[in-house]
Amino acid sequence: MRSRCGLLRNSALFVLLLLVASSFPPCIFASDRGDATPAVESKLQSLVSDLKSRLLITPAVEVQIVPSNALMMSVEAPTDSKNAFLLSVDANFLETLTNEELEAAVAHELGHVWIFTHHPYLQTEELANQIAMRAVSRESLERVYAKVWERGGTKGDLARFLGTKPKPAAAGLATDTTR
Repeated sequence: MRSRCGLLRNSALFVLLLLVASSFPPCIFASDRGDATPAVESKLQSLVSDLKSRLLITPAVEVQIVPSNALMMSVEAPTDSKNAFLLSVDANFLETLTNEELEAAVAHELGHVWIFTHHPYLQTEELANQIAMRAVSRESLERVYAKVWERGGTKGDLARFLGTKPKPAAAGLATDTTR
Protein backbone atom coordinates (compact mmCIF):
# COMPACT_ATOMS: atom_id res chain seq x y z
CA MET A 1 0.00 0.00 0.00
CA ARG A 2 2.84 2.36 0.83
CA SER A 3 4.42 2.12 -2.63
CA ARG A 4 1.02 2.57 -4.24
CA CYS A 5 0.46 5.78 -2.23
CA GLY A 6 3.90 7.01 -3.27
CA LEU A 7 3.06 6.29 -6.91
CA LEU A 8 -0.24 8.16 -6.60
CA ARG A 9 1.49 11.07 -4.90
CA ASN A 10 4.16 11.20 -7.67
CA SER A 11 1.47 10.96 -10.37
CA ALA A 12 -0.46 13.79 -8.76
CA LEU A 13 2.71 15.87 -8.62
CA PHE A 14 3.43 15.13 -12.30
CA VAL A 15 -0.11 16.16 -13.31
CA LEU A 16 0.22 19.34 -11.23
CA LEU A 17 3.52 20.18 -12.94
CA LEU A 18 1.96 19.62 -16.36
CA LEU A 19 -0.94 21.91 -15.50
CA VAL A 20 1.38 24.62 -14.22
CA ALA A 21 3.68 24.30 -17.25
CA SER A 22 0.79 24.47 -19.71
CA SER A 23 -0.38 27.75 -18.18
CA PHE A 24 2.87 29.51 -19.18
CA PRO A 25 3.53 30.73 -22.70
CA PRO A 26 5.79 28.34 -24.66
CA CYS A 27 8.69 30.81 -24.79
CA ILE A 28 9.34 30.21 -21.09
CA PHE A 29 10.58 26.68 -21.88
CA ALA A 30 11.87 27.03 -25.45
CA SER A 31 12.65 29.93 -27.71
CA ASP A 32 9.89 30.83 -30.14
CA ARG A 33 12.60 30.93 -32.83
CA GLY A 34 13.34 27.21 -32.70
CA ASP A 35 15.02 25.02 -30.12
CA ALA A 36 17.52 27.67 -29.08
CA THR A 37 17.41 28.85 -25.51
CA PRO A 38 17.97 32.43 -24.43
CA ALA A 39 21.19 31.19 -22.82
CA VAL A 40 22.49 30.05 -26.23
CA GLU A 41 21.65 33.41 -27.80
CA SER A 42 23.32 35.16 -24.88
CA LYS A 43 26.48 33.09 -25.34
CA LEU A 44 26.41 33.79 -29.06
CA GLN A 45 25.93 37.51 -28.37
CA SER A 46 29.03 37.40 -26.13
CA LEU A 47 31.01 35.79 -28.95
CA VAL A 48 29.83 38.55 -31.31
CA SER A 49 30.94 41.22 -28.82
CA ASP A 50 34.36 39.59 -28.42
CA LEU A 51 34.90 39.31 -32.17
CA LYS A 52 33.65 42.86 -32.79
CA SER A 53 36.31 44.08 -30.39
CA ARG A 54 39.06 41.98 -32.01
CA LEU A 55 38.02 43.08 -35.52
CA LEU A 56 37.59 46.74 -34.53
CA ILE A 57 33.91 46.79 -35.49
CA THR A 58 31.82 49.39 -33.66
CA PRO A 59 28.21 49.16 -34.95
CA ALA A 60 25.72 47.22 -32.85
CA VAL A 61 25.04 43.64 -33.97
CA GLU A 62 22.14 41.66 -32.50
CA VAL A 63 21.95 37.88 -32.66
CA GLN A 64 18.83 35.93 -33.54
CA ILE A 65 18.63 32.15 -33.74
CA VAL A 66 15.96 31.19 -36.26
CA PRO A 67 14.33 27.85 -37.15
CA SER A 68 15.49 28.13 -40.75
CA ASN A 69 17.96 30.27 -42.71
CA ALA A 70 18.69 29.20 -46.29
CA LEU A 71 22.16 30.77 -45.98
CA MET A 72 22.78 28.95 -42.64
CA MET A 73 24.03 32.23 -41.16
CA SER A 74 23.61 35.76 -42.49
CA VAL A 75 23.82 39.38 -41.47
CA GLU A 76 21.34 42.05 -42.44
CA ALA A 77 22.15 45.75 -42.51
CA PRO A 78 19.77 48.03 -40.62
CA THR A 79 17.30 50.12 -42.56
CA ASP A 80 17.72 52.91 -40.02
CA SER A 81 21.07 54.06 -38.59
CA LYS A 82 19.56 53.86 -35.08
CA ASN A 83 19.05 50.11 -35.42
CA ALA A 84 21.56 47.28 -35.14
CA PHE A 85 22.78 44.83 -37.75
CA LEU A 86 20.92 41.53 -37.39
CA LEU A 87 22.89 38.28 -37.38
CA SER A 88 20.52 35.37 -38.06
CA VAL A 89 21.68 31.84 -37.36
CA ASP A 90 19.92 28.67 -38.47
CA ALA A 91 19.29 26.65 -35.29
CA ASN A 92 20.03 23.27 -36.91
CA PHE A 93 23.24 24.52 -38.54
CA LEU A 94 24.36 26.01 -35.23
CA GLU A 95 24.17 22.56 -33.63
CA THR A 96 26.63 21.14 -36.20
CA LEU A 97 29.42 23.64 -35.52
CA THR A 98 32.31 23.22 -33.12
CA ASN A 99 33.22 26.28 -31.03
CA GLU A 100 36.09 27.07 -33.41
CA GLU A 101 33.85 26.77 -36.47
CA LEU A 102 31.18 28.92 -34.83
CA GLU A 103 33.77 31.59 -34.14
CA ALA A 104 34.92 31.44 -37.77
CA ALA A 105 31.37 31.64 -39.15
CA VAL A 106 30.52 34.62 -36.92
CA ALA A 107 33.83 36.33 -37.84
CA HIS A 108 32.91 35.90 -41.52
CA GLU A 109 29.51 37.54 -41.00
CA LEU A 110 31.14 40.36 -39.03
CA GLY A 111 33.48 40.75 -42.00
CA HIS A 112 30.38 41.74 -43.98
CA VAL A 113 29.52 44.29 -41.27
CA TRP A 114 33.03 45.72 -41.50
CA ILE A 115 32.79 45.98 -45.30
CA PHE A 116 29.38 47.63 -45.09
CA THR A 117 30.71 50.30 -42.71
CA HIS A 118 33.86 50.93 -44.75
CA HIS A 119 33.15 50.07 -48.41
CA PRO A 120 29.43 49.21 -48.71
CA TYR A 121 29.57 48.49 -52.43
CA LEU A 122 32.42 45.96 -52.25
CA GLN A 123 30.55 43.08 -50.60
CA THR A 124 32.35 39.87 -51.53
CA GLU A 125 32.78 36.57 -49.74
CA GLU A 126 36.55 36.73 -50.20
CA LEU A 127 36.80 40.18 -48.63
CA ALA A 128 34.56 39.16 -45.71
CA ASN A 129 36.87 36.17 -45.16
CA GLN A 130 39.97 38.36 -45.33
CA ILE A 131 38.51 40.46 -42.54
CA ALA A 132 37.54 37.31 -40.60
CA MET A 133 41.07 35.90 -40.90
CA ARG A 134 42.30 38.80 -38.79
CA ALA A 135 40.74 36.88 -35.87
CA VAL A 136 40.33 33.24 -36.97
CA SER A 137 42.29 30.67 -38.95
CA ARG A 138 41.80 29.88 -42.60
CA GLU A 139 41.45 26.20 -41.65
CA SER A 140 38.45 26.93 -39.43
CA LEU A 141 36.79 28.81 -42.30
CA GLU A 142 37.53 25.89 -44.63
CA ARG A 143 35.69 23.54 -42.24
CA VAL A 144 32.71 25.93 -42.10
CA TYR A 145 32.50 26.04 -45.91
CA ALA A 146 32.67 22.23 -46.02
CA LYS A 147 29.67 22.03 -43.68
CA VAL A 148 27.73 24.70 -45.58
CA TRP A 149 28.34 22.93 -48.90
CA GLU A 150 27.47 19.54 -47.41
CA ARG A 151 24.13 20.85 -46.08
CA GLY A 152 23.37 22.58 -49.37
CA GLY A 153 24.43 19.60 -51.47
CA THR A 154 26.90 21.72 -53.42
CA LYS A 155 30.64 22.16 -53.74
CA GLY A 156 32.40 25.47 -54.10
CA ASP A 157 35.89 26.70 -54.83
CA LEU A 158 37.79 27.60 -51.66
CA ALA A 159 40.22 29.77 -53.60
CA ARG A 160 37.28 31.88 -54.77
CA PHE A 161 36.04 32.39 -51.21
CA LEU A 162 39.28 32.41 -49.23
CA GLY A 163 41.89 33.42 -51.79
CA THR A 164 44.76 31.17 -52.74
CA LYS A 165 46.25 29.17 -49.91
CA PRO A 166 49.66 30.48 -48.90
CA LYS A 167 52.46 28.02 -49.55
CA PRO A 168 54.47 26.96 -46.52
CA ALA A 169 58.03 28.24 -46.41
CA ALA A 170 60.49 25.62 -47.63
CA ALA A 171 62.75 24.24 -44.94
CA GLY A 172 66.40 25.27 -45.20
CA LEU A 173 65.74 28.29 -47.41
CA ALA A 174 65.68 30.75 -44.55
CA THR A 175 68.77 32.92 -44.44
CA ASP A 176 70.98 32.84 -41.40
CA THR A 177 71.50 36.39 -40.19
CA THR A 178 73.77 35.46 -37.26
CA ARG A 179 76.95 35.16 -39.38
